[in-house]
Order: sequence, then structure tokens, then C-alpha cells
Amino acid sequence: MEIIILDNILHGSLKPWKVDLSNTRRFTEIVKNAKAIPLTTLSDIFGQVSYLLTDFPLQQKVLALEPKSLVPLQPLRFDIELPKYINAVTHFYNLLITAETHRLYNTFLYQAVNWSDIIDVRYNVNQTLTNIRVLAKQTGIELKEREYLSLPHEQSDAIHFALFYLKHFLIRLYFSIQEHFRVSLDKTTTLEDFYLLDLEESISNLIQLKPVILTESPEEGEDLTIKDQDRIWFGFKDKLDTLTTIINQLCFKIELLNEDVSSSEDLVKVLISKSLTPGCTKIQIGCETKHFRYCIDKLQPYFSYLTLSNIEKSKIFYSKKDTLITANNLSASSSKNKLEPKEKATIDRIFNQMK
Repeated sequence: MEIIILDNILHGSLKPWKVDLSNTRRFTEIVKNAKAIPLTTLSDIFGQVSYLLTDFPLQQKVLALEPKSLVPLQPLRFDIELPKYINAVTHFYNLLITAETHRLYNTFLYQAVNWSDIIDVRYNVNQTLTNIRVLAKQTGIELKEREYLSLPHEQSDAIHFALFYLKHFLIRLYFSIQEHFRVSLDKTTTLEDFYLLDLEESISNLIQLKPVILTESPEEGEDLTIKDQDRIWFGFKDKLDTLTTIINQLCFKIELLNEDVSSSEDLVKVLISKSLTPGCTKIQIGCETKHFRYCIDKLQPYFSYLTLSNIEKSKIFYSKKDTLITANNLSASSSKNKLEPKEKATIDRIFNQMK
């Protein structure tokens, strides 16, 4: 995914030191009308960004090539507390960067639905994370060269505000994408290492990210939200150590997984993820499907949404014979319909030990 519009704030026609900032009434008008656009779908946020770029026709042409859809908007996975804008110009850059960051995130998730192979997922995610990381580092260098070494304040100019917003929204975007696709990635980074090793900045510059709690309906001024039924997750609600011990024991005692394909760590990451992209990774079981189904039944008290339909929707789980597992497969494998699984006693013993 290209991040052309955000890149143009640092390198192109949207540079605040190249834009005529004197007509504050014009910025006020644009911001006021853009904020009046209801934001529910990807097309809505596309429309808001397009309107904000009214006076930048070249950037509008770039934006016109991007996908539009009526899929519901998802929020970024992390929020960040930044200094509030102080006038119409800083409000404009704040809104443009905010809207474009949300558009990029949702466009990326929309495109990811078509990636059926884990190799495609990893390639696209890592490529995008690299693009974001590079621009964030370049923005940090620009801030340092201009001697903007502190937080923007009431006496700061629009350039300081715009660059500061750009850098920190890029960081927010980076970690939101990394978190969403965590189960698919070979490696991830921490916020501290991102500052120290990627941005090559002092840890004193670090501004903490706050995980966004997904809610049913946003209050005015809150971040974009998505309803629980619109995302795929299993709603883990217990202790991670307990789940990890159970999965490890099941792998050891009944060969729950084909560990040449999937590890116990991979399965735990899938089970605790708060948002899964269909097909984002592959979990192949090493036991009979009826044993897997019995394990699911025993695991359900630890989850809110570990349902057969959610397992099917995830497009992650594969049988011992490497066939995608469906709700029908699992339903037919229920011990209510057939003889109890041979490993029932062993499975019961593992779960009873954790009580």
C-alpha cells in the first residue's frame, strides 16, 4: 500500500511551508464542511479526504485511483494523546492526517480480504510497515533539523504542528496494522524498540499508545468504532498462562496440531487475537476432527465467541487431511452424534488439572 498523500505533507505539494497559509477563512470553511460528512463506511472517509483536498487537484487525482466501498469503518487499534490544534490551519492538518490515516488503515483491511495465501499477507503487511516506518523516520529527521525538539504549543507555528501530527499518526498507523495482522507475522516490534532502533531516537521522545476499546456506538468526538458482530474474534476472557498450558498439553498428549505446519504459539495467538482477517494464517490439526471438536467444547467456557460459525468464518483451521474446517464438519463430529472420542479421558484430565 502506498502512502502518497501523507508522504506529500513532507515531500510534496502539501508541505505546510509551501502552502499559502494566510487565508485562514478558507481553511475554516474546508474543515467545517469536511467534518459535516457522516463517517460510517470506507466511501465516507474517502469522501472526507477528497473534500479536504479540494484545493489540491493533483492529490485528488491520486486519491481517485484508490478503492471505495460500503464496508463499515474499523477504528485504528491504538490511540495517542497529542497537543490540540490551535487555529484553522493546524485544525486542517490535524483533520487531514487523521482522516487519511483512517482511510489508509481501512483500505488496507479491505484489500487484505482477497489475500488467500499467508505469503501474500506477510509480503503486503511487511511492505506497508516498511513504507510507514521510513516516512516516520524521515519526518522525525525533519523535525530535528528544524529544531522542533519539544511538543507543539500555542506559540508554535503550523509547520511544527503538521510534522508532529504526521510523525505520530504514522506511528499509530504502524502499530495498528501490526496488531491487526500479528498472528500472520514472523516477527513484531515494541514501541520502545521502534523509537530506539527504527527511528533512532531517544526513548525520551516516546509518546505512549493506548489500545482502543471497540464499542457498539461512539460518543461524539470518539474514534470510529465497529460492532463486535462485524469482526472475527473468539473473545478470550481468562488467563493467558492457563490457555497456553492447556494448548501445550493437548499438543503433547493427543497431537492436537500438526506441528510441522502450526505451533502451539500460533494457535494461542489466533485464539487471543482481538481481530482476525479471514485466512490470515494456517492452523492444521494433527488429531481427528472429533477430538478437535471435543477440545473446542471444553475450551468454550474460556471464551465469549468460540463458536463453530466463527471458526468457519476465520478460514484458519484445517483438518488432519489439510481440508478447511467448516461448521458443518465440526457439527457432524460432535460426540452427541457419534461415539465419544477415544482421547476423551485424556482431554478431560488436562482440563480438570487447570481448575
